[in-house]
Amino acid sequence: MQLSVVTPLWQDRPAAENLEVAINADRLGFRELWIGEMATYDAFAFATAAGLATDNIGFSIGPLAVSVRTPMTMAMGVASVADLTGRPVGLALGASSNVVVEEWHGRARARTARHLEEAAQIARGLLAGDKVDFSGELASCRGYRLRLDAVPGPLTIAAFGPAAVRVAGRRADRMLLNMVTPDSLGRLREQMVAAADEAGRPAP
Repeated sequence: MQLSVVTPLWQDRPAAENLEVAINADRLGFRELWIGEMATYDAFAFATAAGLATDNIGFSIGPLAVSVRTPMTMAMGVASVADLTGRPVGLALGASSNVVVEEWHGRARARTARHLEEAAQIARGLLAGDKVDFSGELASCRGYRLRLDAVPGPLTIAAFGPAAVRVAGRRADRMLLNMVTPDSLGRLREQMVAAADEAGRPAP
């Protein structure tokens, strides 16, 4: 089992303490730092700063809300961090919440599992260095290719519901869960594996 460190989203502490978390995680030999965002640093800006302040640790950025950022901007951000820091960088996609998407960003949040699946397909292609032509119902990208190097880091889907679990099985390298019981974990894994089998691919 590999243990990772998550940057805390403290609301009552100085934001710069997150950089201390990154430095100490690297010093202690952790291989991966998860970087989300809420009310302080942009995730890509912080990941770049953390990469320049540490020696070895890699990053997983997200989960980022697919209703807020386009797959193109997320792929560009991940590729930028990887290029500027020389570290392995993964991307995590999620549906977030009504508060974040609709109230904070003023964006529509609907059919989140479908949006996750379409965004995952586009992001994976872009991060592989492909020129992407994809027209979905909720996410599209026509004729764009990143000029930076391909980023082989894992694509993770944060799954908060059966439909998102199935999307993770079909499209992700990893599935991220939060606050689940061991029994629930077993059931969700079965659903994910079944979806991966149906899609003819290895389970995340």
